[in-house]
Amino acid sequence: MPNVLLMMSSGSEADARGMKLDEKKRKRMLSNRESARRSRMKKQKLLEDLVTETASLKVEIHNNANKYEVLMQKTVSLESENKGLKVQQMELAQYLRKLEMMQARMELLQFNLMNQPGRSFSDQIGEIIEAPKVECRQCLDSNQPAVTASTEMLNY
Repeated sequence: MPNVLLMMSSGSEADARGMKLDEKKRKRMLSNRESARRSRMKKQKLLEDLVTETASLKVEIHNNANKYEVLMQKTVSLESENKGLKVQQMELAQYLRKLEMMQARMELLQFNLMNQPGRSFSDQIGEIIEAPKVECRQCLDSNQPAVTASTEMLNY
């Protein structure tokens, strides 16, 4: 019978040890489940943050695309205006050169009149090549009277 008691006592010890192992296993399982739950929640939070950031970036891209379009339209408009101003500058420079030529001819005529008192005005005009008529497109476009000049202006 002592063997039976030993067996019984060692059986209950084994049961106690088995219960302790089961309890540890159960605690470990609960801990693992909790850790997995936290990991899933963390992953879900990260996913939500990424979705929010993606939506925000899409809005920003859309806004930047709109700003780009506006700037491109302004650029095209300014380039067109710049071309027009360059053409106008060339026309005005040509107009100025013609006016300077007319002024030089008039000064020459005036000089000739002063230095040759015996000759008539109409004789001297005939010797000078007729000055071309000069018109400025800008003056015509702006409803201002066109500036024209020729030798007829020299007749008093």
